[in-house]
Amino acid sequence: MSTTATLLDLRTPAAFGVEIQQQVSLAPYTTMKVGGPAEYFAPVTTVAALIRLVRWARSVELPYYLLGGGSNVLIADAGIRGLVIYNRCRQVRVDAAPCCVFPVDDRPFLFAESGVALAGLARQSVAEGLTGLEWAVSVPGTVGGAVVNNAGAHGGEVKDNLYDAMVLDEQDEIREIPADELEHAYRSSSLKRRLAVKAGFGPVVLSVNFRLAYGDAAAIRAQADAYLAHRRRTQPSEPSLGSTFKNPAGDFAGRLIEAAGLKGTQVGGVQVSTQHANFIVNPGGVGAASAGDVAALMAQIQQTVQARHGVSLEPEIQMVGEW
Repeated sequence: MSTTATLLDLRTPAAFGVEIQQQVSLAPYTTMKVGGPAEYFAPVTTVAALIRLVRWARSVELPYYLLGGGSNVLIADAGIRGLVIYNRCRQVRVDAAPCCVFPVDDRPFLFAESGVALAGLARQSVAEGLTGLEWAVSVPGTVGGAVVNNAGAHGGEVKDNLYDAMVLDEQDEIREIPADELEHAYRSSSLKRRLAVKAGFGPVVLSVNFRLAYGDAAAIRAQADAYLAHRRRTQPSEPSLGSTFKNPAGDFAGRLIEAAGLKGTQVGGVQVSTQHANFIVNPGGVGAASAGDVAALMAQIQQTVQARHGVSLEPEIQMVGEW
């Protein structure tokens, strides 16, 4: 069956409150501010609508891609074929641990839907006097992407305090998956591997529970402020992908790129940041550069670092769409 939905098909999501638009530019929805259009584009604000939309897309064999904060992703200039679901499911709450289940452990749960901004969730946890997510107060992206990629910074990672995740699996079943079954590793998880295998039709994170502890509110706030100050001091403010390459074992991608003399190197409208070499920035914003510029600069960085240091840099970002 064609991956292009018919006009009749598109009336079905409208019946459960989802409006599908066509040929929507995705550049404004990404932190890099580059990329082509979505063939079909639908914002969702409730988990119920997200579930129904994904099940509908599967039923008509329409590939889908979940777009959250638009960080850590490079969308091709040709855009994305199929349906881009813009995840704006953003409910958050703190739930007390049931004493009948955890009689000697009163740590609460921090519940978040998958479209919640990770940095915003971390700041809310700080405001609640909860410790465990301070490292994330300056990390871009949404909770769903963070769980799939095991996001981390300042020595902390999602897996450290994740309790479980609610997932719509490939068989249309809604499952609560314990954190240890997600097989988190450095910027990886079983969900990420399953998404690669089932490209366009993979599992969807709906919500998560973090298990956090109450601590000294002033100390928690001071630590979070220190992480924010460190980010402002060491990372660029211009549009970027976030960290471009994974750190190789025992070293740092930024150090290798800087040592190879690549800081400030430009291709088209993008350049290697002069502040942090593992960031590619787009100073001009939307319309000033292309995804092709970014891909070409990434390839140049990889080739140069390989030649100078004998190290193969692996991208941390995901390249999505019609390349």
